[in-house]
Amino acid sequence: MEKFILNAGKALARWRSGIDYFLEEKVQGKPLNLILFILSTYAVFVLSFSLFFGIRSIIENSLIFLILFGIMLLILIWLAIFHESNKHLETDRHDFRVEPLKTSRIRFELINLDRESQKQFVRLINGRRVKEKINFTMGNKSGDSANHRVLFVLFDELFVGGIQDLTGERKSSFFNLLMNSFLMNHEPLKENTLKTSFSAWKNEQEKINSRNQRKLIRQVLAKE
Repeated sequence: MEKFILNAGKALARWRSGIDYFLEEKVQGKPLNLILFILSTYAVFVLSFSLFFGIRSIIENSLIFLILFGIMLLILIWLAIFHESNKHLETDRHDFRVEPLKTSRIRFELINLDRESQKQFVRLINGRRVKEKINFTMGNKSGDSANHRVLFVLFDELFVGGIQDLTGERKSSFFNLLMNSFLMNHEPLKENTLKTSFSAWKNEQEKINSRNQRKLIRQVLAKE
């Protein structure tokens, strides 16, 4: 029995590999090609049916076959549309996990966000990318570096696992999210400034100012 299972597994793997190759190389993953392939398979099935039961049986049951064909075509078109919509949804979402929060409890007034910026910030919390950049003004009196650091604390509290241990591509992805989502007092964020501020911020977590910023952000997010 064990030998049979091993051989059957190998045979199934070869069969699946062949199908994957055909779908990827020949059909090429295009919805229209896939629909045509499946409908062609259905046509072959109908023809095979006629070989066993005769052409007369096909003619007699033609209405049933046409109804099944129509239902299959509608289902395939719907699946293709659904698959295409998923692609657009994926491009609309960022790839960071957000801590569960009640957006109704967030105290936006503490970080001076206007109504439109609040809406866009909620999109970020819900895992989606913003439609318009959020104008972040918190901390202007202390200079631009304070702005960046408050923003870092905000996302350190927002994202699952925080941001302090981000490195390499993951950190670059985070910086891109910030640059694509925020303005700093109407000015675009710059990657070099983000890198410098991020390093300085990580090294100053125990300072009183950093502790006060974290306390403020936790109040904003209704964590305390």
